[in-house]
Amino acid sequence: MFKSNSKTVFALVAISLIVVVMAACIPAAPVAAAGLANNNQLGGPGGGGRGAGSGSGGGAGAGSGISSTPLTNGEIDALQKAILEEYKAFNLYQVVLKQYTDAYPFNQIVRSEQQHITALVRQAQKYGVTVPANPGLNPEPKFTDMTAACKAGVTAETEDAALYDTLKTVTTHTDILRVYNNLQSASLKSHLIEFQTCD
Repeated sequence: MFKSNSKTVFALVAISLIVVVMAACIPAAPVAAAGLANNNQLGGPGGGGRGAGSGSGGGAGAGSGISSTPLTNGEIDALQKAILEEYKAFNLYQVVLKQYTDAYPFNQIVRSEQQHITALVRQAQKYGVTVPANPGLNPEPKFTDMTAACKAGVTAETEDAALYDTLKTVTTHTDILRVYNNLQSASLKSHLIEFQTCD
């Protein structure tokens, strides 16, 4: 009886160890410009985003906690500028949706912008950086038609991608660079193309 119980306990411990090792080997989910269900917020930290990152230079665990390598002042400023830029695009697309309810592709891209904000806010929180408040758009632009709105989208995504080129020059932390690269890629390879072909 004792031997049978010992074998059972040993088997359970071995299985538990295998599960823990396998879980540690699964990579963190990458940041992607997929939509979020919550698109009615004005670009706050949001929920459901999947921004992930790991501290560079032997930092803390992936995507959580404060990294042991602090950001430079330039990196802090860059991260805050990135958040403000994503707020700006999010706010613009929300304004378009007020004027043209459920207008494609704005109804899809606004969700991606919320996820962009979430990914950047998670990086800021990880490094203890103050997250700037969303200033909104004041005054809100008025669009005469969808063609004008789409042109505004092209401008927003072009400016967004150009800003990341600048921000990457002052950033050395690989986790933040990874987020910048992913968000810039979404702007150039998805959002910009959608706006260039919409009307």
